[in-house]
Parts: sequence; C-alpha cells; structure tokens
Amino acid sequence: MLSFTLCCATLGTDTRLTLYSFLKKILGPYAQKAYNLVWSLCSIALAASGICVSSTAIREVAGVPIQAKWYPTSPVFVLIVVVLGIIVTLVAANGFEACAKFSSTCVLWMIVIFFIAAVVALPQLAQATGVQINSFGDIWAIFNSNVGSGSGNPNAEPYTIFHVICFAWLCNLAWHMGCNDMRLFRFAKNYKYGFITSIGMFVGHFFAWIMVAIMGAAAAAVLKTSLTVLDPGAVTNAVLGLTGITAVIVAGWTTANPTIYRSALALNTIMPKKTHKQVTYMVGGLMTVLACFPMMTNIGDIVAILGWAVVGVGAMCIVEQYVFPRIGYTRYWSMYKGLKVNWAAVITWVVSVVFAFAMLKTGTLHRNFIFIPEYIIAAVLYTILAGAMGAKQDYSKEEAEEAEFQRKLRDLVNKEAEEAAPEDVHAHEGSLKVAGILSKIAYVALAGILLTAFSYYFGAIALTTFKPAAFALSICYFALNGSATFMKYRAEANAIK
Repeated sequence: MLSFTLCCATLGTDTRLTLYSFLKKILGPYAQKAYNLVWSLCSIALAASGICVSSTAIREVAGVPIQAKWYPTSPVFVLIVVVLGIIVTLVAANGFEACAKFSSTCVLWMIVIFFIAAVVALPQLAQATGVQINSFGDIWAIFNSNVGSGSGNPNAEPYTIFHVICFAWLCNLAWHMGCNDMRLFRFAKNYKYGFITSIGMFVGHFFAWIMVAIMGAAAAAVLKTSLTVLDPGAVTNAVLGLTGITAVIVAGWTTANPTIYRSALALNTIMPKKTHKQVTYMVGGLMTVLACFPMMTNIGDIVAILGWAVVGVGAMCIVEQYVFPRIGYTRYWSMYKGLKVNWAAVITWVVSVVFAFAMLKTGTLHRNFIFIPEYIIAAVLYTILAGAMGAKQDYSKEEAEEAEFQRKLRDLVNKEAEEAAPEDVHAHEGSLKVAGILSKIAYVALAGILLTAFSYYFGAIALTTFKPAAFALSICYFALNGSATFMKYRAEANAIK
C-alpha cells in the first residue's frame, strides 16, 4: 500500500500522465517501444494464466483428468481453453467497457466466496482429520496441524514472515513500484487517494490467501491427495461444488480480459498501422496458445518475472521525477537533447534485469527478496549514468518551451470540457430505479449464500444441500446484478449521446 501510494499514486498525480507517455519523455520513443513490447508479452502470459486457471474449473465439470504435466494431455482440455480464449478475446476487442462494468459486480461476490470457502472448509477438514470443533482453540489447533503445518518435505526451504511479506509485495510489484498503475491517478485530486487501496490489498493479499489456504488444506484432506498435484478446479469443486467452479472461472476471466486489453494497447504503439481490434485478436491468439499449457497456472511465477522485468524502470521513473531536481539534474533531459534512445536508461534496465536473473539462477538471494536490491541498483546506476551522459547540463530554454506547451494543452482540455454537452440523466430515471431494485434483490441473494454457509457450519443443513443452494443463489446474484449493471450502463451511454 505504501509503495503504491508513495511511488505510483504520487507520480500519477504529479505528472497527470500514463506510464507510456511518461516513459517516452525519459526513455525516448524507441526505448519506450521496447518497454511496451516487454510489458505486452508479459501481460499476454498473465492473461494466459487466467484462462488456464478458468479452464481447470471447466475441466472438472467435463470430467477431464487433472493436467499434471507442463503440456496438455487431453484434447478436450485444449478445446476448453480455445473456446474460453475466443470468448475473452472477442469481448476485449468489441465490448470491453460494458464487460468491465459487469466485472465490477463480481468483486463483492468473490469476497463473500472467499469467506464462505473457509466457513464451509473447516467442518470438512475437521471431519477428514477426525478433529472435533467445539471452540476457537480447536480451530486454531487445526490451523497449526493441517493448514500452516508446512509442506511436509524435510528438505524444503523454511519460510519466514519476511518471505511471505515480500512474496505478497512481489505479486503486484509491476503495478506498484513499477508504476504501471499511475494512469489510475491521472485525474485524482491528491496522491492520498492511493491509501484507499489498503482495502483491496487487505482482501487480496491477506484475507483471501488465508481463506484459500484453509480451503486447500480441506480439499487435500477430503480427496486424500497432496495439494501439490491438485489444480484450482479440483480444490474448489471438492469444497464448494459448482459455486467454487464458478469462482475459479470468474477469477480467471476477470484477470485475462482487462489484461489482454492493456496488452493490445501497449503493442498497438509498436504497430500503429493496425487497428486496436486487429492487435487484440493477435494478442488473444497468442494468449490462447500459451493457455493450452497447464504450467501457465503458476501465476506466482509469472507475476514474479513481470516484477523483475520492469521494477528497474519504475526506479528510474521515481529518480527522474523526484531525485534529479534535488541534486541539480534536469528532469526529462534526454527529451530536451532530442535523444531517440536514452542509453543511460537502457543500460540501467538491462543491468537490473541481468542482476535479477543472475540472483535467481545462482540462488545467491531468495527469489522473494531479489527485487529490493534490484530497485536500489537501478536507482543508483541510472543517477550515475544520466549525470555522465547529459542530465547535469542546463536546459532552461527547453524547459520553458515544455512548460508553455503543457499550459496550452491544459487550456485546450479545459475548453473542450466546458463545451461538452451536459448529461441528461433525468430522462433515464425509470431505468435507474429498476436497476437499483434489482441490485438490492441481488444483495439479498448474496446474504442468502452467507446464511447457507453458516447453516452448514452449524450442522443445520448437509453439504449436499449447501452446494446446490449456494450455486443457485450465485446464479441469481449474477443475473440480477448483471441486469442492473447493464441497465445503468445503457442509461449512462444514452445520456452522453
């Protein structure tokens, strides 16, 4: 949260730029395109991971065996991946905005599912291990004996709390210290809005992991199988049934869809003659091919590679924006010199990536800690090289011209905003009221899922009753909230017209 707010959000509110526009100023247009290519390829791998995870859920329903190899062993699994890949690609290319709005309705449902996963998993774990739950102490004992007991491998490397903290940090490093999410704060009044992300990070990097750990332990105990050979579909189906299957599909889909959209935007700068739709189809095709390989479910490895690949660039962004003016260097010096490639930045980036993968290859530093010295090395090295290559020179004239250009640009944007037609929202009040009613009923269905979960926990209903009831209520929630979201979206779109 602190790195996101103090690095990413601060940079976004100070510059009012996307990272791509900002990098064009400090890397030069050619090096910026190289970064866009790296980011696009890594994003395609991340999207492929989402599709592959979703496919493990449908695999479970279709009766396809778990894909234990790094390559697919079932043509049906490949068919599932291809169908999902086509759907996600078409949505990203043709209807992303409406789809993104619907994705937002999934958030609350997913949080509820994370919570009930633990509520429902605990009795199953207790029954499978022959433990009685009569108090919180019994629950804590189960945590120690079955959930947080380690891998069981005596040769496994021990994990401390610092390993866990840095793993959680590494998961979103590319968007935080890598500054890829600075675009979110281009229009924010203050960088302090970044602190609001603490809510999402608590859910995503703390609460959800603990809930999933309990569910994983329960699935392994119920199926009498090591968790290392189970995929997400098998785990969630064992504990939650079709509700868990739906959760895996939604989680993978909501990861893949916006990711390939952003990947296509980055790649479009390299192929400007092609339309965004054409590039999206290309990206979606590559994503689908990669998703056919079950090894892509290792999303932790993918986000780690993404973090190591771009965190050095994030360090240069922070140094250029905040350190250079304080040590007498000129911000955006390479742009003022008219450089197509900022070699100080390119050398720094290459050195940072080589360092990261050298540490990984040699095992000198644990993978979860590599990004910390990598970030520091990039910041220091770029400062030294930039000073030697021209950042110390005087660019007063160029700075004045840039300031005047930015002033005129702001005036033009403000003028266009004033001339924009006001939105006529009153003409659609009826639709908005109906949408509001549907949303409220959807939340009742969501509360019903919680009620059925606790009913099972306290023994009021059987597991065979809970699973279909929770699934039916989930379908009701998506149907109602999805319809409400679509009505609100149409009303907003018509109002703007």
